Amino acid sequence: MLNYHKVAAIAAVLSFSSFTALAQRPASIQLGVGSALVGTGDYKALKAHVEYAPFFGRHLGTGTRLAFIGGSQESYQTVYNPDPRTGTTGVNVPFAMTYQAMNVEHEFYLYPFGNDQQVLFAVGGGGYAGYSQRYGAPQTTIDFSTGIKTNSLDQEKGLHAGYMLSLNLDVALGIDRQWLAGGKASFQNDTFGNTMATLQLKVGRRF
Repeated sequence: MLNYHKVAAIAAVLSFSSFTALAQRPASIQLGVGSALVGTGDYKALKAHVEYAPFFGRHLGTGTRLAFIGGSQESYQTVYNPDPRTGTTGVNVPFAMTYQAMNVEHEFYLYPFGNDQQVLFAVGGGGYAGYSQRYGAPQTTIDFSTGIKTNSLDQEKGLHAGYMLSLNLDVALGIDRQWLAGGKASFQNDTFGNTMATLQLKVGRRF
């Protein structure tokens, strides 16, 4: 007859062992900061993140990040009266091109040379979701129901999601090789059609 108490005890031991193995899996906490170019580079921003990155075996790892992107720069554009009957030559209008976003990002890392070396190289790929807002140059819009044209700033904001790819290089420092210093180059694209190329410096610690 099956002894359910023994089965429950064995299941509890296995669960505890799995939890202990997961807790003891090597991982790192890293901070990154650097510059980002949004779109064709018209928007320049600062990107910063904090990442928890555990290893899974010698060649695999993963990273979960909370990232913030923000930047603004002033520009000018000649704006014309949308009514052509006025015959105006237009005026130069200053405006701020801004981009801000808060993302939760997740990547899987492949370490082709192993993650137990002093120099760690990884190729990453994954996705992200978050909230962003972007304000751009003035543009002329038309209400087709009335035929009225108006000038307004190009803008978008709301929830977004996307994919990302990255190259990562870290150097383990110290006698016990617990400190990490390196860099991250990444490319990402979201559902608004905004692309972003980022170059960051990173520091971290393994435990």
